[in-house]
Amino acid sequence: MYPILFTIGQFSLYTHGVLAVLGILIGSLLVYRLAKYKGYNTEFLFDNIVYSVLAGIIGARITYFVLYHEQFQSLKEIFYLWDGGLVSYGGFIVGGAVFALLIKAQKENILKWLDIYAVAFAAGLFFGRIGNLMAGEYSGIRTFSKLSLNHQIPVPAYECLALILILVTLFVTMKKKFKTDGTLFYTMITMYGGLRFIIDFWRDDSKILGPISFGQIISLAIFIIGAIYLWTKILGHKIRRSK
Repeated sequence: MYPILFTIGQFSLYTHGVLAVLGILIGSLLVYRLAKYKGYNTEFLFDNIVYSVLAGIIGARITYFVLYHEQFQSLKEIFYLWDGGLVSYGGFIVGGAVFALLIKAQKENILKWLDIYAVAFAAGLFFGRIGNLMAGEYSGIRTFSKLSLNHQIPVPAYECLALILILVTLFVTMKKKFKTDGTLFYTMITMYGGLRFIIDFWRDDSKILGPISFGQIISLAIFIIGAIYLWTKILGHKIRRSK
């Protein structure tokens, strides 16, 4: 693994940080390209992306602090982002909420923009998980399996595979005629929530409800919300077609 890309004197450029920034840039570019492709109003798009990314980073960092506060010696260490420590759910929820609020203030259709946000989030997170692997942050439970890395289950690798599956599904769904505004967003949270719930059984996290971690509770809640929305939309579509 290559946690440090290169070092010049006392300055080190960390691979995880580079890939995280790359993920943000690719996600932002996807938002822009998809918005232009669909003919959406992009007048405030740059501002929306910047504010959403900043809010996402803050949300991801605060969530990490709340969940793993024992790792911090003082409150000021919450600003030491170069030491790592972000929770994807915190970034996704806070960043998505800010993005939605900005879109609403601009009197745009929130769901159609969240569809684009969903694709960008999945693509950006993929590069972030590659960064985890490159940094040696495997996150998994200890094991002597041949599939392990340094005797840990490489959870980010499994999440990368899940994100590829999600992205393929989103791009296929994008071309379907039956989709409505919000379909891509709720497809993403349903798939990501369900897959993360399963994958996290192999993550080395504190359990709060039997074998279930706090992250899995969030995953399950997101999965249920998305599944209910999709079921009602698909069922409604079938009923309309049958009439």
